[in-house]
Amino acid sequence: MSRKRADRRQFLAAVAAASTVGLSGCGSDDDPTASEGGGSTGAGTPTESPTDAPTDTPEATDTPDPTDTPEATDTPDPTDTPTATPGAESFASWPTFMRNNEHWGHHADAEAPHEDVSVDWSREFEQDQVNATPVLSDGTLYIGAGGAGDPNGSFHALDPVTGETKWSKDTAAPVTSAAAVDEGLLYIGTSGGIIYALQTADGSELWDWDLTSTEAVTAPVVAGRHVYVGTTGSDVYKFDAYNGELKWNQNTYGAITSSPVFTDDMVYATSADHDLYAVTASGSLEWQKSLGSSANGVSYRDRRLYVTSEDGRLTQINTRGSVDWETSFAGNVAATPAVTEDRVFVGTRDNTLYAVDASDGIELWRFTHPSDGVTAPPVVADGTVYVGSRDDNVYAVDAETGDLEWSFETGNNIETAAPVVAGGRVYIGSQDGTFYALSE
Repeated sequence: MSRKRADRRQFLAAVAAASTVGLSGCGSDDDPTASEGGGSTGAGTPTESPTDAPTDTPEATDTPDPTDTPEATDTPDPTDTPTATPGAESFASWPTFMRNNEHWGHHADAEAPHEDVSVDWSREFEQDQVNATPVLSDGTLYIGAGGAGDPNGSFHALDPVTGETKWSKDTAAPVTSAAAVDEGLLYIGTSGGIIYALQTADGSELWDWDLTSTEAVTAPVVAGRHVYVGTTGSDVYKFDAYNGELKWNQNTYGAITSSPVFTDDMVYATSADHDLYAVTASGSLEWQKSLGSSANGVSYRDRRLYVTSEDGRLTQINTRGSVDWETSFAGNVAATPAVTEDRVFVGTRDNTLYAVDASDGIELWRFTHPSDGVTAPPVVADGTVYVGSRDDNVYAVDAETGDLEWSFETGNNIETAAPVVAGGRVYIGSQDGTFYALSE
């Protein structure tokens, strides 16, 4: 592994900027149960202390900092935030993947389109695909670009009203997951194993960490002054948010393809080794739960975890690692579910979007209009479920009834990108290489 560390001036500038910027990070928008809670700032050695662990557990390792790392180049002192278009600062905030650290994918206060939509504006980048989920914070929209076949990637800060570029950054590999924005900084991972910390004002780099591999990095979550990510190389990592120092890594036996949840000083991560891992903020393995097949996504709400698995199951698990209920679908489930106060929404590879009761897992409705798999995460805003499909379409579905409100066809698959809904628009990327803003 190699790290490019922020020098002292950059570090102090970032800390000063963070102290003056209003909290715009994960789990914001006055969500009482969305935890911002700080993880431990210590770098103590993680211990293997599972409780109620049904299977053998890998040992968490304390990885030492690399030596002889190059100094980062000087970066201009940041301003608070990039300038927002008048009105855009009032847009609903989605500062991280699925809106908050608990991955609700739900924003009841977002202004959303319910009638037929058309392209308000669109953007194309140098890369051939846009597979990443966007995020929106403080009146600025952030999106990464790149996919299979692209030798590199890019990351962009856009005006959510006009689509104009505020700043852009080239990356060494495609950016295929969402960023996380917190206190004037943002964090992104690439499919080439590099994690970047950038300043939201101008995209200047504070630090990066290169895992020196081709493993893909999930969407980060930020809590306190720490950043947590998973990788397809099977590890969960914790970094210092301001200087990139590696605090610990917890190994699993399989690829981690979806963003971990952070809440109440616990990290919950799904792995292709079939297990859900519960790791303390200090790096100790609390418990793990076998789900029988590749665990593909996790959300948390009201002290319950909702986990999807490749064999077509959605499982509710409590914070002690015990199963409350389990629901099976006809098709495999590939993505993180969206969770409201009383419903869970999940797509399957057999072309179906389901709604189930959050209290018992009973199916409430199914939406079968797509002609190909629903493998991207859904989101819920203003009483409507918005989701992309591998049949090239974006769908808006009534969350109460499952009825179609509208659909919009892009030029290629939407396989992994969840939308963001705000300001009367739906923002979503497609494998046709276009990033769309759709409105009535």
